[in-house]
This record gives sequence, C-alpha cells and structure tokens, in this order.
Amino acid sequence: MFSSTHWAKEDTAEAQFVNRLALPAAIYLTLSEKVGRGEALRVVSKIVVPVGCCEQWDNLRSLGIEDKKGIERLRKFYDFMGEGGSGQFVRRELVEDSDELLHYEVRDCLFVRFYEQVGMLELATLFCKVDKAFFPTAIPDYGFSRGDSWKNTAAYRKDHCVFRFEEKKSPVGGKCISETPLLDFTHPEIQMLFEELDLPYKPDGRKISLSYEYVKREIRAGSGAGERIPASKVLQERRGDSTAKTILFMALLRAGGIPCQAHFATTGEGITAWAEVFYQGEWVSAARWTDDGGAPVGPGGWREEDVSTWKELILQDHGVFDSPDVFYGGGS
Repeated sequence: MFSSTHWAKEDTAEAQFVNRLALPAAIYLTLSEKVGRGEALRVVSKIVVPVGCCEQWDNLRSLGIEDKKGIERLRKFYDFMGEGGSGQFVRRELVEDSDELLHYEVRDCLFVRFYEQVGMLELATLFCKVDKAFFPTAIPDYGFSRGDSWKNTAAYRKDHCVFRFEEKKSPVGGKCISETPLLDFTHPEIQMLFEELDLPYKPDGRKISLSYEYVKREIRAGSGAGERIPASKVLQERRGDSTAKTILFMALLRAGGIPCQAHFATTGEGITAWAEVFYQGEWVSAARWTDDGGAPVGPGGWREEDVSTWKELILQDHGVFDSPDVFYGGGS
C-alpha cells in the first residue's frame, strides 16, 4: 500500500512518518473485506485512538513540562508539534495567540493526503478523534474545540482543520485533574477502555455515569489489598475494595477531563472511599460502592441519593483529598 504512493520513492522524514500510517490502512482493508467498512472503521478506531493518545502523552512528557500549566504548557506543545511532531509536515496558520485563547488552523493535512491517495479518507477522521480524546486531558485548563462543529477538519472535506483552545473559567485547581501514580489514566489499558466505552465523545454527565456503571458492573468485590495499587492494575485484576474501585473510577473521570477528589472515612468495616465529582459547577458525592450483583445504573445514577443515611455509618471522617495518593502519603 505504501509502495503505491510517491512517498515510497523518497528518503525523507515525511516519508518515514507516512510509512507508519500504512499499517492501520492494511488492517482496515483486511477487516473491510470480512465485516464491511463500517464495522472495520469501528474496530480500527479502538486501536488507533488509544495508541495515538499514548504517543501524544509520550511526546508531552518528553518536553519536561509536567509542572507547567495553562498557556505556557500549551505553547510549548504547539511549538514541539511544529518541530518534532506531525505538525512539521503540514502548514499551520496561527489565527490568535493570547493568554485566553490559542487558535490555529492546519492546512494540507498529511493524514488526509495519504489516506485520500489510498482511497480510505475515512481513516483520517480517526486522527481527529485522537485530538478530541487527548487535548482535554493533556491541557485541562483550556477547552479544546473545532469551533462550531467537530467536523471542521480536512478529514471531513473542509479546506482546513480548526484547533481552538480557550481558557476555562473554573474554581477547581489543577491538582483535581492531573495524573498521579495511582490515577495513571495515560496507561495504555486505561486509554483503551476509555475509547472502548466511547467516552471521549460523550457529554460530561454521560462520561460520569458510564464510568461509574462500568466499575460497578465489572470490578468484583475484593480485599483491601487493592487500596494502594494504580488504576491500571485494578483494571487488570478486575477486583478490589471500595478504594480500588474509587481509584479506577477517578482515573476514568480524569481521562475525560472531569475534576474529582477522593473522600475517605472509617466505618465499622474499616477504611472506605468514594469520589467527589465536580459537575455542573458544584461538588457532588458519588454513590457508595455496594456488592449487590453489579446492577447497571441509569443516567445520573452515579450520585449519592441519601447522604444523611450514609453519614450515619461513618465512625471517623478523614476528609477529602486531591487524590488517593495524598491520603496514603504519596502526594502533596
């Protein structure tokens, strides 16, 4: 497939980059012959989006800007993509650059050029999905959009791709959205689950509800051994106590750019934990974890309905922490 393009005759960095794009195309072509293009695109999306997000996170970490916030972090990554990322192979035009808004447009997209040449333009839309999944978590204090439509990209036959980052006006601090050793939401398995649940493309209310439902349904009750293991390990083991479930739930929330905190208390059964979620401008207590067979919850069913009854079971309230790591002495 790659050999049929003009890049096969070139010994350039662009040709090397394009060569990597041929693998998803080959998988897509093979699957299309067996299950049709629609299903094949869905399957390939489950591969491309989480892998693409993990690669972007590796790029971001390579810059050594973990402690940078806001516009400085965003500009550093923007500069990098133009020098060492896919941005070096496209033409970017900066529309507006201020502390409140960074807006640029990409023209002559390399992904579109390659996939259009091999007759699979729909594959280019998967890389638009990578952006939509990655940026809200990587740059949480800036809202990412394509303007008035997520289809404002060349993959959807527009003449350019819109990248618009607008500062969020929120009272929530960055610690409630960042990754920690326990909330390791950039781990490939967490990213794959995030995409599998179709969470990048859901409104916040549905992200919360679907994440809660998944943990309630799929993570079996277990001993307290899971209290200090990261979310990725909870997912692998598929079991854990209330703390382990809270850790995985919070990791999925932060992967979706939703601020959350951990609330710890001691009951007659020992240490227990649940999440506090910042939703629609206020902190909302998530429902406590119960071992009732994992019945699915409906939209909004993640909320704790009767806080007063729950409070009566608490012998000692340890309070709310930015992350579970802080409670266990592993964070600040």
